[in-house]
Amino acid sequence: MKKHILFLLSLPFLAFVFACSSTSGSNFKQLAAEGSLAPSKEFAIAPAPSSLQDVGRSMKTAGYWVAKLTDPDKVMLTNKEINAINAKTVGASIYINNVQYFPTVYVRKNAETLHKKMVNIFSKYYDGFSKDPVGSAYFDNMEKNVNYTLFNTTASVRFAMTVKYAELRALPTREPLFSSLDTLDLDRVQVTQLDLASPLAVLYETKDKQWFYVASEIAEGWIEQDSIAFCPQNTIRDYKRWDKFAVTISPRNDIYMNKELTDFFDYVNMGTYLPVANVYEDILEVRIPISKANQALGFQKAYIKKSDASLGLMKYTQRNVLTQAFKHLNSPYGWGGMNGEQDCSSFLKQVFACFGIILPRNSTGQIQTGIFAGSFDAADPEQLRAQKIIKNGVPGMTLIYFPGHIMLYIGSEGGKPYIIHSIWGYGEDTEDLATTFLINRVAVTTMDVGASSKKGSLLKRTTLMKIIK
Repeated sequence: MKKHILFLLSLPFLAFVFACSSTSGSNFKQLAAEGSLAPSKEFAIAPAPSSLQDVGRSMKTAGYWVAKLTDPDKVMLTNKEINAINAKTVGASIYINNVQYFPTVYVRKNAETLHKKMVNIFSKYYDGFSKDPVGSAYFDNMEKNVNYTLFNTTASVRFAMTVKYAELRALPTREPLFSSLDTLDLDRVQVTQLDLASPLAVLYETKDKQWFYVASEIAEGWIEQDSIAFCPQNTIRDYKRWDKFAVTISPRNDIYMNKELTDFFDYVNMGTYLPVANVYEDILEVRIPISKANQALGFQKAYIKKSDASLGLMKYTQRNVLTQAFKHLNSPYGWGGMNGEQDCSSFLKQVFACFGIILPRNSTGQIQTGIFAGSFDAADPEQLRAQKIIKNGVPGMTLIYFPGHIMLYIGSEGGKPYIIHSIWGYGEDTEDLATTFLINRVAVTTMDVGASSKKGSLLKRTTLMKIIK
């Protein structure tokens, strides 16, 4: 069997961990100390206005933007075309793991070096209780729990599925760490969330067997032992190929253990795929994974509301994409999916999953998908940028990007492009005061947001846009 050389805690993974998903969140005091800002300037954090500039009441619904379209119900891609796009994305992206066909044998390379580099970065972060960084001693016990002697040996991959909501962590710990004292709601150890029934390639475990290092379909990281159950790789393939399936289409989709929908189990996010065993008038009977004796995987009947799901994929139309995106309007922002919420990239991943379109987990990977629609030079004036977006963008299907943030173009009004995105906050600067305004939710905005900040508006910072078709 061909051996797979896996770079555990690989550089793409490190880039994923440290890429910023928000439009703000830098350590202002550190910037001032480094001379990026005037030392005399004061800093503040404040809630953003509930009604953002140039966003009228009627703009906060999908219908407003659908009404501007020539043919909102035209199917933009067939299922066959979507499958072709997905094959290209999965084959080309370093950010996606095909767990169904993940190699069963691998050799660890450079894992200890990369892991220690990451610990070195995290040692400069804060635990939220002290004004000083945690330092390297913070990781002593954690380091002792990692068995480096196995890193350069050939090993067999085990396979598993999540049996409940779970979180991938950059380190085998639940303890949060923050890159600055200004961003204590952004836990940098958080990699991503995983919904129920996420397939995993299990690569490594801590000495106490409480944490496993895994490759999921969307990211790599550490997961807690009680979140998974083990199975043969073929079981994952069979689950994925169930004859009839549903995709969840609400932001929160309740799962019950009885047909009366009174025995609550948990909820899953938008875009989760569940095999369907029976269809009733108002409910769907599905199969969900459970952990049996010795942490072996089993399956159990469960029930969801038919109104929370689409039997098969939704049709890929502009109306449907906008409708799904606006279902998340005002959903709280969550760095790396913290507390079951969504950041900019997980928001878009959930929306496009309803149509069977696979997007990588982070913004850097997502903007590598789709058809090129335009790039922007630093010297481009904002009026030219706006014109290019409006001319080339397809509302509901165009991703707009700058390093660290990704947005969905929804249309234009008065010569301004509008977007819907999950955004942490934006900056505004005066001569004496630099303020970060926290939006902390999925919002409709213009691209003028942050225009008075040192970094400039979203429009000024935009570098690339792609159309998912």
